[in-house]
Amino acid sequence: MAIADKLRALFARQSQPKTVISVHRERQVAVCSILLFLLLGLPLWWSTTRVYRAELPTSDIVRFTPEQTLPVPVVFYIDAKTPLSQADVTFIETGVQAQVDSQRPQFTTSEWHIRYQAAIRVGVAPDSPGHYTLRLRTGSDTTSVDVTPARSAVVSVPHAAQVKDVLVKTISAIVAGEERSVRDIVPQASKAIGNTHAVLKYAPEYAVTLTLLNENPVDGAAVDWDIKQAVRMYLQPLVDELHPFTRLSVSSQVLHHAGPPPVTAHKADNGTYLTGDMLPHFVNSPSWNFASVDPTSPMLNFVLFVPALASQPMRILDSGIERSSAFLVSQWGGVSIANLPDTTRPGDKVVLSPEDLQKHMGYFISQIRSLVGIRSNAPLASSAQLQVRVRPATDTGVSGWELDALMRRWLVRNRQTAIATLQSLVRLVDSLQNMVVMDDIKEKVDRSLAALYETERALRQLPDLNYVHAFASAASAASLAESAFFDPSMVSMLYFPDQHKYAIYMPFFLPATLPLLAALKKILAERRRVKAAAPVKESSKTD
Repeated sequence: MAIADKLRALFARQSQPKTVISVHRERQVAVCSILLFLLLGLPLWWSTTRVYRAELPTSDIVRFTPEQTLPVPVVFYIDAKTPLSQADVTFIETGVQAQVDSQRPQFTTSEWHIRYQAAIRVGVAPDSPGHYTLRLRTGSDTTSVDVTPARSAVVSVPHAAQVKDVLVKTISAIVAGEERSVRDIVPQASKAIGNTHAVLKYAPEYAVTLTLLNENPVDGAAVDWDIKQAVRMYLQPLVDELHPFTRLSVSSQVLHHAGPPPVTAHKADNGTYLTGDMLPHFVNSPSWNFASVDPTSPMLNFVLFVPALASQPMRILDSGIERSSAFLVSQWGGVSIANLPDTTRPGDKVVLSPEDLQKHMGYFISQIRSLVGIRSNAPLASSAQLQVRVRPATDTGVSGWELDALMRRWLVRNRQTAIATLQSLVRLVDSLQNMVVMDDIKEKVDRSLAALYETERALRQLPDLNYVHAFASAASAASLAESAFFDPSMVSMLYFPDQHKYAIYMPFFLPATLPLLAALKKILAERRRVKAAAPVKESSKTD
């Protein structure tokens, strides 16, 4: 009964007519309740929806500018029967640097500055990248330089009085030539020397795929090859030499393609031929399945193409002159044409032996050198003043001079890539305030910066110059910077602008905001009405 009485009393009060004071009070209570909800809810919503942003070392990253010169030292040891004096060493070192500085082209506005420096020592160089031995021989008929594959050279001069001048010219030509080559490979360079457009970007691993492609196995011969033995004999030494810096993962396959290539070779009296303008369209990647066992690494495709018997022998003509039977495909790989013996008949089984593949493997090695960026004229080219003979590294496919030059170019480029990526990351984070920056991103950035500092420190450690460590630090810096920039937690926020937030939260806050504003408007209007009526009541009481 008590509850029923209370309910009847409540309904009785509600059924009574409301006064102005009660309506005004209820309105104030409603407005205060909504305001209290917003005052407590908005900070809670802000704190729970705020993204986490680890603080990046922006000041340390932006301090790297193109104008800051990166010193790249090259150490030469002079081995002579009569050791050079310290005064002679200082004279040669000063003269070389003056020659290099005078031959250096002016840097463009956005080009990263590098400065090759020659350090001169006496004796025999250690077996380490970046250290070279120049053996002096006097009494020769002419001035010449005989460069061996193993980071050494023999400098021959007619008279002992010419030794210092010849050494200055030789060393300055080596250092200045490589510096210009490195600046050509760097993307900001304004000029290009050689076929630099064919050079691939550095990667810690390349997937090399060797493919035997038989154009017409139905009406032709069944061709196979002993590629495993050929790789071991010819290609593996180059793979081993490059292994400290990049890994070449080699695989092979045989494809039987029952159809012509995208271009039709011109017919001649004794076979067919391809012209230079047909070569870029020769590779038919859509129909030729060049599969790779490693889809994450950059691919290098090398095709041994066996033409149909009716098209053999197939040759490559350039301006009517026969050239080699192989050609390079920029940023992709290379092709070599294998013509079978004239005695081959349809249905014959032909197995290409390692000896048969020697010429073609030589083409593939040359194409690999071009694609990864190995200079063919390292370390020095002949001139009118200096006769130079560079002995090729026939056993390994790359000499110590060439390998060091490649390593230094990769070092410079990896350092620049790391700096540019880190600075792009900082600009991106600053421009998108709602981008998530997790602690692992900051850790990668910190490690990349530490690797950059370690690269510069390793290059300044003379005479204990450790190029392998400097290169590894630069490669690690570039890899960590790109890993931080393309982290999935950051990429997902690139396409989430503030307009999306407004579209999500407006349906929640707008319905509550409009009644609140209407109630506030009525309360303010009621207050103004009450204040306006108060002087009238006081005057009536006075009367």
